[in-house]
Amino acid sequence: MSKEFKICTVIQGKNLETFVKNLKKAQKTAMMIELRADSIKDFDADDIEIIQGLVKLPSIFTCRHVNEGGLFESSMAKQEEILLKAFSSGFTYVDVAFNNPAINDLTDEDKSRLLISYHNNKGTPILAELVELLKYMRTFNPAIMKIATMVKDKMDVPILASLLRKRKKDEKLIVIGMGKKGEITRLTFPPAGSYIAYVTMKGEKNMAPGMLTEKDLQPMFNYLNK
Repeated sequence: MSKEFKICTVIQGKNLETFVKNLKKAQKTAMMIELRADSIKDFDADDIEIIQGLVKLPSIFTCRHVNEGGLFESSMAKQEEILLKAFSSGFTYVDVAFNNPAINDLTDEDKSRLLISYHNNKGTPILAELVELLKYMRTFNPAIMKIATMVKDKMDVPILASLLRKRKKDEKLIVIGMGKKGEITRLTFPPAGSYIAYVTMKGEKNMAPGMLTEKDLQPMFNYLNK
């Protein structure tokens, strides 16, 4: 059992005004926040300063393209501009997909705050493929690695559990099973070593199927950290 996991509240909003309102509200109770900038319609690099100026907690900046399973619909070039600016804007971590070209433009300093991620909304690959993916992610020397796959079959959860056990000592790895059938991973994987448990704000619609709330995980976190 691990006492290392963090509960991270996901912030979203259809426009910048709503996003800022949700950010202020979430920081009253959250321990860590993920800033889903891709949920904001027509988000621009200039908007980063507004958000960053309000952040008071450890943070993950995320602007995931629709091609990567996110909500950002503008060009990949604009996404890259946003991501690179985010690295110089003081966020604790910046989430970048493992195959995003922007990852090749990061400095060593940037990589010390890189959360390199893989999202598969269609299913869970075999263990061998995920292990090779993990090895590839390690070549970037990121701060955190994240692998999230859709759970469709009863054997998908054991595959993800086996992947989590591949975590090296002192390595920050997040493994998540998405979807209703993957909900159990959101409860059991964090105390088993998955570094971050993502939760939704109270009253907010979940961005990912099966995502839990702060209330669902707080009792477990309190127990493990007594």
